[in-house]
Amino acid sequence: MMRIVSFLVALLISSEAVAQSTSYPAGAIPFTASASGTTAAVTATITAVANKTAIICGFYYAGSNATAAQSGVVTITGITGGTMSYAFPTLALGATVPNTVPIDEAFLPCIPATGTNTAIAVAGPALGSGAPVATVTVWGYYQ
Repeated sequence: MMRIVSFLVALLISSEAVAQSTSYPAGAIPFTASASGTTAAVTATITAVANKTAIICGFYYAGSNATAAQSGVVTITGITGGTMSYAFPTLALGATVPNTVPIDEAFLPCIPATGTNTAIAVAGPALGSGAPVATVTVWGYYQ
């Protein structure tokens, strides 16, 4: 009987540790931000909050093809370590050609802004004439 109780206690402790490691830290304020558009650049911004540090945990960018092929760059600014860049080419002929694969990034560990009260922006490129949609979504928390 004592062995079963010890096992159950160990299981409870380990499940609490797993739950804590997959959730936000104590005092965190989760956020999401999104933007969408067509042929122009789109930017989702984690706004600056007084006395808080924005921390980005991931982003998703998807864009449709344009009538003319064009390359662009998705950038993340305002983060510790400097700007991060991801190439995103579009393909010509709009919907008749398979779309470029979306960029879906999760950061582990999450990346903080360069300081308190600092915004983080994820900007997707202008896709060009004939592109029907572009979206960018970012998520993380304030600490």
